[in-house]
Parts: sequence; structure tokens; C-alpha cells
Amino acid sequence: MKAKFFTIFTILIVLLATFVSTVPVEKCDKVIHVPSPGCGPFARKSTQVVSWWCVKCKPHDDVTVRILQVGSDCDVEVFKGHGNNAFSGSLSFKIGAHWNVHKKYFAEVTLKNDPDIVGKGVEFGIFKTQ
Repeated sequence: MKAKFFTIFTILIVLLATFVSTVPVEKCDKVIHVPSPGCGPFARKSTQVVSWWCVKCKPHDDVTVRILQVGSDCDVEVFKGHGNNAFSGSLSFKIGAHWNVHKKYFAEVTLKNDPDIVGKGVEFGIFKTQ
């Protein structure tokens, strides 16, 4: 009797686990990829380009492009610009003369109409020129 109960109990657990694992998970359709700028380092006062692409985004959607300095508590915005064509685009920015060469920076691209859709580039460094 105990063996039969254990067998039925085990089958029920397996069926329940199968049902739970087959429930579809809601996922985000839009993902912004930010391939540039690369890891650098780049010179102060030089012009660099942030580029992005997003397969599920629409060309008429606009984006906000920010360059953020990596901070210990929070990231600090050092540049903000607006770009067109969320599907694929680029925006130039100039590395400031007073940006801290001892800090790291990264690009962030956000959909204007949906700020929860965010793409982040790799961290890059800068160096001082003479």
C-alpha cells in the first residue's frame, strides 16, 4: 500500500513540475545593442560615436543617448543627446577636456517612449593629451 501511494505521489509531483516548467515566461521583445564606442582608451577632446541597433524597434522611434561616468554609489551623466531611428543609428559626442582620466565611462541608449528599454555599451577609459 505504501509503495503504491509513493508511486502515485511521485507521478503527481513529476506532472506538476512538467506543467510549471512549460508555462511561457513573458520576455521583453525589444533589446537595444550598443556596439560602440569600444573599450578605448580615447583621448580627451576627441570625438567618438555611439552606435546602436534594435531589431524590434521602429525607425520612427527616438532614443536618448547618455555617456555615464562609473561611480562608486551611482553613475554620473557627463553627456546627453537625442538620436533618431531606434532601429539603427549613431550619434557623435565629444569627450570633455575635464573628464576624469581615472574613471571609466559607458554609453547608454534608451527608447524615449519606453525608458525601460535600455542598452548599455562596454566601459571605456580616456587619457589626457598634451
